[in-house]
Amino acid sequence: MKERAERARAALDRVRAEKEKRAKTHPQDEANKRSAPKVSLSDPEARCMRFPDGAIRPAYNAQIAATPRHGIIVSVAMTDRRNDAGLAAPMVDDIVRRYGKAPNNLLVDTHYATAEDIAALAQHAAGPVRVYAPPPAERDDVKPATLAKRAKQRAREPDSVKEWRDRMATPAGQEVYGLRKLIERINANLKNHGFGFIPVRGLIKAKAVALWHALANNLLAAHRLRANAA
Repeated sequence: MKERAERARAALDRVRAEKEKRAKTHPQDEANKRSAPKVSLSDPEARCMRFPDGAIRPAYNAQIAATPRHGIIVSVAMTDRRNDAGLAAPMVDDIVRRYGKAPNNLLVDTHYATAEDIAALAQHAAGPVRVYAPPPAERDDVKPATLAKRAKQRAREPDSVKEWRDRMATPAGQEVYGLRKLIERINANLKNHGFGFIPVRGLIKAKAVALWHALANNLLAAHRLRANAA
């Protein structure tokens, strides 16, 4: 119990440091949050997150990478991050570690791959990765000075980021990104088989559960693909 309390105290210090860091970049967002940072004593490695029902519970953020047409999970990650922003590059690195090559295309949600990620992935050591992700929504009803500043920032972006914006503005780019919705059937299937609840404590054990679910999914997908090919 003492060891768990010490881990919880260390986790709380990390959460407070993250909150202070975010307050410098997003002061308005942090000012609107009245609740104090908190951690779980029963599972210090988990992070308190808000669920769709409005409740706040200790949880982990599970990430999967999968082939949309075949439904094969190729990578699994488990983190205590509340959001997915900036997790694209680590996911690609894990795919390279597992298979020795980078994917040609990466289809992700808005913010999952930051502009920095898109530029870095275009020059990945294991091969260039084309990112397909909707650009973040931007308001047009702003001051001319704001629009001018935005245009200057866009002009200074790397060519790979400019190409991503152009790519997502074309019907061809939207058609490729449309395959992203096929991943949702995998997410739904995992939840239907109990992946919404992690019956263990600790990040490593939670990832082990995720890997078991991925293995079960891939066995079923392989059976389906063999049956279709017969």
